[in-house]
Amino acid sequence: TLLNRECVNSTSYSSQLEDSGCDVSNDSAFDSLGIASDFHQSEHVNTSKRWLERVPPLNLCHTSKEQFLTAPVQFLQHLLEIRKLSEGGILQADFSELENDPFTICNSVSQLLDGLTIFYNSPKFPVSNFLTEAVCVLISLLTDTKLSNHVLKKCFKKLEEFNKNLIQIILRNSSVNRFQALHSVSQTLILLGRNNILRNSLILLLLSEVRQFAEQLLQAQQVQSVYDITQYENIFPLCMILEQLLQNETEKSNVSSSDYEGEEKIKFLKNLDQIILHLSDEFPLFSLYLWRVSVLLNSDQMQ
Repeated sequence: TLLNRECVNSTSYSSQLEDSGCDVSNDSAFDSLGIASDFHQSEHVNTSKRWLERVPPLNLCHTSKEQFLTAPVQFLQHLLEIRKLSEGGILQADFSELENDPFTICNSVSQLLDGLTIFYNSPKFPVSNFLTEAVCVLISLLTDTKLSNHVLKKCFKKLEEFNKNLIQIILRNSSVNRFQALHSVSQTLILLGRNNILRNSLILLLLSEVRQFAEQLLQAQQVQSVYDITQYENIFPLCMILEQLLQNETEKSNVSSSDYEGEEKIKFLKNLDQIILHLSDEFPLFSLYLWRVSVLLNSDQMQ
């Protein structure tokens, strides 16, 4: 839940940024939520009361970008709490009805994804606790088996589009102080990758992006043309996300990588040794990442 420390003093802004040696004095911190002061928590209340007090009444008067997230976040928070409180209790909630009428939940998920995209397209620091809360609510919804089965059936394309948008935000970000923002987006992608279905889809998207960039970089080197140094710097977060997702996959003995052992894997591994050989002298770090990913992709055969 949100904490009262959401009201961040703007003077602490510079201390929370990684020092890039550039002047960021013109930037401003997130506007504090007008509803932050309404959050109350007590150590002496029971679970039901804490649940009722967890989310404040919806305030539609504030004008910050958080208005795009407030309503869907609150609705999904309540849904998750109902799901939690009904499990194993006297009052059982029949969530199978969601299969017949999932519009409300899917509409809220869609609004939440659109709001998160707006945030990540124009990140401000320090990162709002409300943004973290919104991501956590989405992850909780996707990892709850009784809810995610209904949500993924209707929202998979929207979730996949959201992953594509986050990847493009990473690749196209050219601001000077972008690395902390890229880290925030990367962490969200890694969290989304914890869902089995989304993980396989995300791995395919990342394999495609890294492969295409490697081929473009090789072509630029062969004809001695200029390459985009910003995109080269931004490709490394994608490589790290891909490596972490593949590493998590290989550590789970009961999960097979067969879902992404199709055409995209074949494309990625095709002529990869030659690509690494030609790029290794001028781009050793990127070549190393390509090799590490290839090892993880072939881990089943190696074992």
